[in-house]
Amino acid sequence: MNADSLQMLIPIIAILATFGFPVALVFVWKWFKLKDRELQLDSELRRSAGNALESRVQRLESIIMALDADLRAKLGPGPAQRADLLEGQRAELMEGPGAPEGDPAGVLPEPNKIR
Repeated sequence: MNADSLQMLIPIIAILATFGFPVALVFVWKWFKLKDRELQLDSELRRSAGNALESRVQRLESIIMALDADLRAKLGPGPAQRADLLEGQRAELMEGPGAPEGDPAGVLPEPNKIR
């Protein structure tokens, strides 16, 4: 490009920049307002979905607690009572064998000799 053609482009670019810059500013302003509104709607939707989920969980917990008494009666002793029973069984397993009474030789039979 030569210097004369560049001199002709300067006024054209100046006019485009003068009138295009405000248009670009308005476009950017509206774009970000739209994105901000979308984010607000999304956060409201998530909040209402979280509240709905929380209410469902509370309703399920109340139903389970209502049925819990019936289940405990059917299942038998509760976990605390079962733990006590298991502890008693463990104590019995950890005890050593009883002391032999009387003659220790009478406890074991004599081995058979095979030849």
